[in-house]
Amino acid sequence: MPVPTPSRDLAVDAARGVALLSMFVAHFAPTLGPGQVLLLADHLTAPLFALLIGWGAQLGRGRRGEWSSVLVRGAALVGLGLVLEDAGAQIAVVLVWLGVLTLLAVLLVRLPDVVLAVAAAALLWTAPDLVSSATTHLGEWRIERVFAGEPADGLYPRALEVLAAGPFYRLVELAPMAAAGVLLARHSGRVVTLVTLAAAALLAAALLGAEAAGEVALAPYSGTHLVLALELALCVLVVQGARALESLPGAAGRVVRPVLALLAGAGAVALTAYVVQVLVAAAWVRDAPPGTTDDSWLLLGGLAAGTVALGWAWPRIVRWRPWDRGPVEGPLRALAQGLDRVPPFRRRRG
Repeated sequence: MPVPTPSRDLAVDAARGVALLSMFVAHFAPTLGPGQVLLLADHLTAPLFALLIGWGAQLGRGRRGEWSSVLVRGAALVGLGLVLEDAGAQIAVVLVWLGVLTLLAVLLVRLPDVVLAVAAAALLWTAPDLVSSATTHLGEWRIERVFAGEPADGLYPRALEVLAAGPFYRLVELAPMAAAGVLLARHSGRVVTLVTLAAAALLAAALLGAEAAGEVALAPYSGTHLVLALELALCVLVVQGARALESLPGAAGRVVRPVLALLAGAGAVALTAYVVQVLVAAAWVRDAPPGTTDDSWLLLGGLAAGTVALGWAWPRIVRWRPWDRGPVEGPLRALAQGLDRVPPFRRRRG
């Protein structure tokens, strides 16, 4: 089984692998499964990627090449996102939001715990109102532009969509998830891990139980307070669950860690997997009859298995750094390292 390099965290990469598999389920599952259990993937995927961006930013704080790595990865995510949005896939591409969040996270990690926690809580509390106001304003702005015979697209409406008016993703909801990732990474001791894991499990169970009883509605992407609470609970459950499983002793640990390693291998090539899935999904529907969708168990299973296989095989085939990080990840890392050698990006010594 692949063994992560010292610069990588097995549990974090495994959680990223879970996010990838969740993404494939959200995009391609033809049914919602028994009790609509597969709908949880729509609650989990984007928030988990956001939380892991915050966690990764905290792990990378102060390391050599931090700023060049952030700039390259953030710009690459935004650029790839803009390109893939026009690929023709039936997928709401999240990369632009994650790219902006990557750039923002390098600032979040500079905030003290109290300031970061209060800001994240305040944003979570006000997010539904911000989304409602921004969506209403954007709709009115576009109507006015149409009646005036002027273009209704451009930088302003796109920025508003990224910030708060997007139909699926909004920075005001993803930023608190990244802040949670920063805080969890800072306080990653065993006691904190187990306490937050138990709290997340109880909260998720309570919310899902209330929904099953018809007491609350938890529609994905609706951005209500309860939906945001469920998403945060699920994200913490995955990340802290992976950390707890990683530390299992004895025979249980010997069984679990190889599985985590496979998930971590997939998580390490997450950006490659994202690009591939969009291109494959676009090709799937390009020449198909009208009304064809990309909902397919074959597509889901093939992408999931292919990503796990790629994550396992790539570092064994490509052994020189940084190209061993993945087909897309390697060149980006090489570019970041090149920028770090330029004086403005070079870490100060002494």
